[in-house]
Amino acid sequence: MVTVAEIIEARRGHIEAPAGCGKTELIAGCVAGGSLKPTLILTHTTAGVAALRQRLKRGNVPAANYRLNTIAGWALSIIAMFPERAGYRHNPLAAPDYTAIQSSVGTLCRSGDIAREIAATYGRLLVDEYQDCSISQHAIVSGIANAIPTVVFGDPMQAVFGFGADPLADWNSNVASTFPRIGHLGTPWRWNNAGANDLGNWLLGVRGLLQRGLSIDLRSCPGRVFWHPLGGVTAAAITEQIKVQYDISREHPNDSIIIVGDSKLAESRHSYASRAYGVSVVEPVDFGDVVGSATSMNGRSGTSLLHACIGFLIKVMTNVYGDKLLARLQSIEADRNRTLPTPPETAAIALTRNGGYAEAVGFMKAMAADRDRRVYRNSAFNIMVDALSSSAATRRDLGETIAALREQQRHAGRVIPTKAVGSTLLLKGLEAHHAIILDADRPGNVMSREHLYVALSRGARSIHVFSRNPILP
Repeated sequence: MVTVAEIIEARRGHIEAPAGCGKTELIAGCVAGGSLKPTLILTHTTAGVAALRQRLKRGNVPAANYRLNTIAGWALSIIAMFPERAGYRHNPLAAPDYTAIQSSVGTLCRSGDIAREIAATYGRLLVDEYQDCSISQHAIVSGIANAIPTVVFGDPMQAVFGFGADPLADWNSNVASTFPRIGHLGTPWRWNNAGANDLGNWLLGVRGLLQRGLSIDLRSCPGRVFWHPLGGVTAAAITEQIKVQYDISREHPNDSIIIVGDSKLAESRHSYASRAYGVSVVEPVDFGDVVGSATSMNGRSGTSLLHACIGFLIKVMTNVYGDKLLARLQSIEADRNRTLPTPPETAAIALTRNGGYAEAVGFMKAMAADRDRRVYRNSAFNIMVDALSSSAATRRDLGETIAALREQQRHAGRVIPTKAVGSTLLLKGLEAHHAIILDADRPGNVMSREHLYVALSRGARSIHVFSRNPILP
């Protein structure tokens, strides 16, 4: 048991926090009372920022009590304020080089050159999800800790991120040596509060087994954990997965569902969402394929822009039928049509007649409003529409516009839909009433112990796992 008072009194330290054991409540408790200066709260992902912000608002914690950001976002703001001292100048119109930015800010923080400014701005630092800190991010936090009291929260069993040339800080040799242990959280509040004490205790036991390198049996928690054997027919598997989701929604219409898809195959997650009504895709913060589509639209107009828009919509919307639409437009333009143009067809014709970004927005919105179509990648669709609208109004380069919008979203956090499909990397830090894991032991991409634990610990009331074997990993 760790108390708010212990954290407030600590000059520096770490708390080991298994999933769902009250870490967010502790963080909220630490800032609820307020102080002379706001608390700086940092985490890794925009999803994590969104989850923390939601919890703080739910607890009526005044916004003046804290400053919440990702580590990368905070580093970018420091570079903007102190480019000379950091020895790095960032072009605000270019995509940030976060590796270089974090390295420069880490060196700056550890040098003590901005210690006075940090101490004058913040009362203390709390860092969430510290198991995902890279070496450069650890340098940033260690530097800040020299200026203000700092406590970090993390769980080495949830270390699923990787940063290439900037490896994760080792929990024992880097983290624990810099931030001495304050305590360990061990009450599964997420499940207790959901009336699923048995599932919470099972997950704590699972964590211990996985941490010791042992396997777990998905059949060992009947009534809460359901194993669905995967056969060799992909279509049949998808049908069964969607049926499970629909069954949960029918029995619990107000409950949220997190669907954990393949971490390497984004197309498989998109395919699931396109077939499962009501499910939206959780997008990576770089919006890679969306930016690529924006590049293909940049500077185009008329028919060429229409083709690029259709190519994008095929990635985010059902029933686009681009070839059929283009053939229908030719018929309408030649006055051979027997039925009146539909709103999407009318908008498409306006775009072909030398229309620009504004007409492209009109076409996309008309397509989305059509009852026979459904947008299943809402975030991707919305950011593209926003970028086209902004570029139409400002005549700014579309690539620059969408890059700027992407960075705004990165730092503002995002709202996760009630039924969301994503990977463990995109869903970590989030929770739902129910979790569905689509393929836990796919050949070539078997879930590691850490990824498996993250996936299993997303559901507060039930967990459904599709795999070839009930013994994992």
